[in-house]
Amino acid sequence: MRCIILVALLCWTGCSSTPVYFSDADAGYGMLPDLAPVCVGNNDGQIDLDELRFITGVKVGYLFNPPGTTVTVDPDGKSGQWDLTATEGVVRSIDLQPVASQWFASSFPGADYATVTDVSSGLLGIFKVDGNNLLLLGYASPDENSKTLLVYDAPVVSLRFPVRRGDAWISVAHSSGTVQGQPIASVDTYDFSVDAMGTVELPFLRFANALRLHSKVSVLLPGGIAQTKIQYVFFHECYGELGRMVSKDNEVDDPFTTAAEFRRLTLGPM
Repeated sequence: MRCIILVALLCWTGCSSTPVYFSDADAGYGMLPDLAPVCVGNNDGQIDLDELRFITGVKVGYLFNPPGTTVTVDPDGKSGQWDLTATEGVVRSIDLQPVASQWFASSFPGADYATVTDVSSGLLGIFKVDGNNLLLLGYASPDENSKTLLVYDAPVVSLRFPVRRGDAWISVAHSSGTVQGQPIASVDTYDFSVDAMGTVELPFLRFANALRLHSKVSVLLPGGIAQTKIQYVFFHECYGELGRMVSKDNEVDDPFTTAAEFRRLTLGPM
């Protein structure tokens, strides 16, 4: 399925100069690096626009389950905590890429960055920060030879600032273009909700007051064919995306327990 959105890949740029609320040295998590004033957070359970940075060219490491595999996950967690401590898998670097030099640049005027939205295919999502919204403008293959280019008639609001628990919104857009050279059109519906707040446990850090963004993407294709996918993304101020759980295509259970993709922020190979 082509339309699973990377809601907001945000480069791991560090947080405040007093990050004691994130880590617990006694539990073996260590301390965060002091990278202020790149980003300074206050751990208030709300992510303001100035508490995130969309920086192109910086690679961020995530740990993934191997391509073509599934993994058991627990999107609801237990007692207000989400366990993302599993270290099995492969490390892959993701970055925000400048758009101006890309083959599809003319189709997305004003775009701020492109980034991989589907790891298995390498499909890129093209984004723009506009006021208090992070907008998804469409999709494109990383190289012109793949001939995939999908442009929305209206931007999809993929994230609204400030990000806070209880917010919910729906974005609907028509796409048109080509997929591997074949013409295609669809009506895509994105149903978002910031539906929970709690503690995210990574192998090396603990993040209190993290937010969970739930999304369901429904793609209606010609002939009435429908495709859906569900995902949960975990965010924290300054660090951005801590991890995500992505369902199999056309998953009927929500929350699901078998993920097609399970990624976690990592310090590097483990």
